[in-house]
Amino acid sequence: MSNVVRGLLAGTVLSAAAVGLTLGMPQAARAEGAIAIGASGDFAKDGFAFGASINKSSADDASQQALTTCRKYEGAPKMAAICKVVFHFSHECYALSFDPKPGTPGVGWAIAADKETAEERALKNCQVTAGPTRRDFCKVNQSYCDSE
Repeated sequence: MSNVVRGLLAGTVLSAAAVGLTLGMPQAARAEGAIAIGASGDFAKDGFAFGASINKSSADDASQQALTTCRKYEGAPKMAAICKVVFHFSHECYALSFDPKPGTPGVGWAIAADKETAEERALKNCQVTAGPTRRDFCKVNQSYCDSE
């Protein structure tokens, strides 16, 4: 994975966190959903682990469920061992998209106000990391919404 792609992924994570802080939304205090990721940054070589939770009564419950799910991921056990919560959200939707072929770099996730937007953004993030030869293979793997 190129340094540009790694930088893009890191920037996406930091931007999402900054948006929440800019809007005055304390991320942990308002969270009823969470996303945990285990990744080295080299998706093609190491894969990734992913866990999410929705409709939890507190940020701690959401984080624990996302971490538990992420750490149980069997497809990339080394990445599952390093899972960390990277997003909290409330009354929003998340989506995960990736290239299903093993050893390919395409992966993306997103949080948005509605499922369609989350899926669209996750797919675009996957296409960016997949590169020109694999971008058309990215597929939305899962998407769910945190309800009120």
